[in-house]
Amino acid sequence: MADLARGWHQQRRHVRVLVHRASFVGGGFEQFFVKVTNLSRSREVEITHLWFATQPPVHVLNDERALPARLRLDETFETWIPVTTVPECPKIERLGRVALSNGAVVKSRLNKNVPPIGNVAGPGGTVSVGAAVVPSTSRSGKPTEKPRPIR
Repeated sequence: MADLARGWHQQRRHVRVLVHRASFVGGGFEQFFVKVTNLSRSREVEITHLWFATQPPVHVLNDERALPARLRLDETFETWIPVTTVPECPKIERLGRVALSNGAVVKSRLNKNVPPIGNVAGPGGTVSVGAAVVPSTSRSGKPTEKPRPIR
């Protein structure tokens, strides 16, 4: 019986949601970054909605990171929203919410282990976050506005 219960528990969807503040490389406004990771052992998950549970709620709608998003095992999805669009609240990092296709809602927590520079995880173009950037160039050799990852 214990083996059956353990097997059922390991088949469940397990998702981690982390929130932190940062700015894009090269300046700009401070953003809240919301990172969702599928930690399930054998199931994909689909993110259908993402918001901050403030009064009123603030939904994260980012054309560069459109929802719904399906996450394979150990896959990460990350999006952002300007800090200025979210009402000031104590412990705002705990007010992030992610709705999954099965109806479950997962609450966020503060992302304490954010490196000083890095890339935004997930689909779409790679976007660098932190203190430095190497600008990318188009096929014509002219600089583009989107940064490429720092290696």
